[in-house]
Amino acid sequence: MTRRSSWPPDRIALLVAVALIGTSITLYPGGTFLDESTHGYSFTHNFLSDLGGSVAFNYQRNQVGAILFGLAMVLGVFALGTCIVASVRVLSAVARARPFARLGAVTAVLVCVGYLGVAVSPQDRLMGLHQAFSLTAVHAFPVLTMVLATATMRDNRFRRRAAVGWVVLSLVLAGFLAVGHFGPGVQTEHGLTVQVLAQKVMASSAILVLWLESHEIALVRSQTDAIYHAAGAMSPTSAS
Repeated sequence: MTRRSSWPPDRIALLVAVALIGTSITLYPGGTFLDESTHGYSFTHNFLSDLGGSVAFNYQRNQVGAILFGLAMVLGVFALGTCIVASVRVLSAVARARPFARLGAVTAVLVCVGYLGVAVSPQDRLMGLHQAFSLTAVHAFPVLTMVLATATMRDNRFRRRAAVGWVVLSLVLAGFLAVGHFGPGVQTEHGLTVQVLAQKVMASSAILVLWLESHEIALVRSQTDAIYHAAGAMSPTSAS
């Protein structure tokens, strides 16, 4: 039986991405969409994408922080893509889950391309592209998670928490979209705070659920490998 690492690449990438974002936050000079005079990063008034600007809202340079944020986004997309690929491979082994798993793979391409686009199009220089990529990602993401939730529910090898994790993330993502479309605008301090906090909740939830799903996928793969090993056959997950 092949031993699965307790620290697969997607979880390592998530940890490094969080560390890079934390460092980028400490380096952010200051300023918000509404107030150029603030100092440092505000958790209630600065979006995460503010970290990606080479020049902050207070007109000070933010090159190092922007580079770190871009690397964090790339690592985050790597973690998401790796987790989805593993999910699709495992779920595709079950006929009832296979169509949803494959639909998830297609939707995941949109999500990953969207977030990669956000990483390479800083809002202070390419606002139009930045918004287009961001909208693509945030609209496709809840579709992806709901499809994976459905597929996971149809695969009896997964524990209930795996499906619950995808459903909870779907609800959070849908709520984030609702706040973005119907919530108060960023032109007021109250509206900016609501939108910024909604983004923080969404990002935190995505990280936690991806960590959970990575663990659940690894568990199913290990159990499947053990069954096939006992039967003297090649596990369909071994090639992944």
